[in-house]
This record gives sequence, structure tokens and C-alpha cells, in this order.
Amino acid sequence: MKRLLPGVLILSLLLTLTACEPAPSNPTETVANPFTQGTAAPSGSGSSTQAAATSGAAEPSEQNSSHSGSYGFSNKIEDDVAGYYDYTGGELHVCFDFDSSDDFSVCGIGPLLYLDGIPQPYKTDEEPWYSYIHVFYPEYHAGVDPKVGHATYLVMDLYFIPVTGEAGDALELYGTPVSNPYMDPRDPEFSNYYLVQRLAQDTPARVIFQETPPTLELPEVPDQVLSHTVTYADESSLQSWSPEQLQIQHEYDCTINGKKRPQNTNSWIWYGFDQEPITLDFYIYGGSYVNYTLVCYKNYQPISIDPEDIVWVEVKDGQRTKIQVQIDMSDFDGSTPICFMTVLVPRNLLAYEDGTSAYGDHYGCRFEKVNFFYFGGEEE
Repeated sequence: MKRLLPGVLILSLLLTLTACEPAPSNPTETVANPFTQGTAAPSGSGSSTQAAATSGAAEPSEQNSSHSGSYGFSNKIEDDVAGYYDYTGGELHVCFDFDSSDDFSVCGIGPLLYLDGIPQPYKTDEEPWYSYIHVFYPEYHAGVDPKVGHATYLVMDLYFIPVTGEAGDALELYGTPVSNPYMDPRDPEFSNYYLVQRLAQDTPARVIFQETPPTLELPEVPDQVLSHTVTYADESSLQSWSPEQLQIQHEYDCTINGKKRPQNTNSWIWYGFDQEPITLDFYIYGGSYVNYTLVCYKNYQPISIDPEDIVWVEVKDGQRTKIQVQIDMSDFDGSTPICFMTVLVPRNLLAYEDGTSAYGDHYGCRFEKVNFFYFGGEEE
């Protein structure tokens, strides 16, 4: 973790992009599952539909207007709790399947992985080195009827040595796709593919450890965390929640430098940032059964992989959890927008301590992509 110097002030597919959910000081509804159709079972794949393109986004001429698709781990073992993998040493091989009515052959698609809430580097057959993201460019079959089969279908073979865990553990593994990661949002071809980043649903599985993994030499990542804190305070609005609601619902809110992302624009870019550190304030309450990590990315790389920078998130009955993360922006001169994404990753969603299934009881406390947008300098 970098230390903040004295005197320096310090993140498929719906129709609209929102940076945060309702504020904790005046809760009105629980955080919704971002997918209104095709909801995944814990051992199945994520899926989504979209009725129309986002206003202002370029629509590829051959795309199917329904924007349907699905994704998930496909080579799991199934039991009464969820799909799982046995880890018996060395590298673990998982298959991440992706299909869609849209064309990803040019913009590309690739998953982010998390194990026990920690970003998990992996490698592929085509790129046999460890990275937090690898991008695939699947062949597009124009004219395929999505009622019969999708026009894009890809099985991604991913290999990794777990970054955490030891013999006897059963840890949760999440995968979520991101698309078009290398495209500048100012490009006229920039499209609504980016809704995958904001709202793609989780695809959970478990890794059951028969062996303790060897230590993995992690990819080099600049440490951009200046500081972080987690504090708790009583939340009066929770007094009206039932004990059941306190376990199965959660709400959150967030600001950056005390402000919310502008909502009166179709732009993906939030202007007004230029080399200044930022302060992310994130608030969560409800859903006290589930523990999380809060992971931030800049340009699809975690802002730190230092163990002391892992933001462990515990939610307590009747209290609001506040997480504050101060992030270095010295690599940003305003000339090229920087992608920023914040992800809330569950660690104990799938099973109770006795090993029985908990997913159905705690469905409302699932994986969330809290933020997705680009930092910009002066508005053009």
C-alpha cells in the first residue's frame, strides 16, 4: 500500500448505465439483479437480454437487436450445492463458455476471475503467461437464428494456480466477462458492448481443495492504493427491516471525491479528473450473512495485489459499513480516458458453514459491478 503524503487530497445488458444504487440514508429498494431475464442457477451460466441499443451508442449493422447471450463455467462437477472443481495440485483447468447473438470478433471478449474474493490471474493456450485478463476474438456466424443457436460461441480454456486456499478449503470462484477492453470510448465505433462490463451477472462455482497450491509468482501490478479504511455506524433506517431482510437483502451507495457520476448524459466518460488522487466512498448495509471483497480496477488491472490492500467487507445487522479507498491517479494526464471499475465479490454466498446450499436463501446478496465508466480530463 502506498502512503498518502501530507497535504495531498486524495469503480448482460440493460438500457441505462448507473454508477451507484440508492443512498443508505434513505433506502427505498434493494439492489436489483441487473438481469431481468435468464437468471442463472448457482451451477449454471449467466445470461442476459436487451431490447434495444443504448441511446447514443453505435449499433453494428449486423447485430441482432435482442442482444441475447449467456456465459459460465462448463466443465464443473455438480452436487446439491453448486458446480465445483476438485483442486488436486498444479494448475486447475476451467472452461468458461460464452455465446451471444452479437459479433465480438473485432472487439473481443475475456473473463475476469475471482477466488475467495481475490482477483485470480490465469493463462490460456494462446497466451501461456499469467495475466488478470486475456482477450479472445471468437468467430462470428452471421445469420444464425438466436432461437436455434447463437451467432457467437466460444469455449475459453483457462488455467490457473489458486492464489489462496489450502487442503480442506472450499472457496468460491466467480467469473464475469468484459468486452472491448482496448477500445477508446471516444472512438465513433464505440458500442453498447460495454454494458457487459457494467451489468454482466456472476457465474459462481466452488473450488474444493484436496491439496494446498504452490505459491504463484503474481503478474507485476503497480500499487495504486494510497490508503483504505472500513468503519461501521448504526443505521436507523434498518430498524424497519425484519431479521430475514437483514440477511437476504442489501443496499449500497458510492461516491467519488464526494460526487456521484453524472446521470444526465449518455457519455461513458466522467470528466474533470487530471492526476489528482481520488477518494472512493462505498456504503453497504443489509445482507449480513454474506461477506465480500471490494475490488477496484483501472484499465482492467487491479489497483493493487498487495495482501494488505485487500478490502474485506463485512456487513453487520443494523449497521452501515463504510469503505473508503484513496487511489493514486498520477498515471493519468487527461489525454486518454482511463477505464475504472469497482466490483463487489461475495465470499460465502453458495454454502452455509455446514456445507449445505445457501444460494437460494441469499440470492439478493450476489455479485455486483458497482461502477463502470472512464475517467476523463478536461471535457472536450
